[in-house]
Amino acid sequence: MSLKIEQRLDNYTFTESKPRIYTTGAYLVPMQIFINGKQRCVWVVDEFQDETFDGESAVSANVYGENVSSLLNRE
Repeated sequence: MSLKIEQRLDNYTFTESKPRIYTTGAYLVPMQIFINGKQRCVWVVDEFQDETFDGESAVSANVYGENVSSLLNRE
């Protein structure tokens, strides 16, 4: 499930959807954040494709989670 779908389910959107770029294994979208009143833009993962690894083990990465440990599914 992509980040945009998760945001719609939670009735909350915090990121733009354009431009959407692809890097090996993931799609990225820009997100605006404000630090000390100054706007900054950062890339965030919108969706993972193909295998993701934690060291040498394949894992399933979640784009969205309630805490850091819920971002990875180790099988």
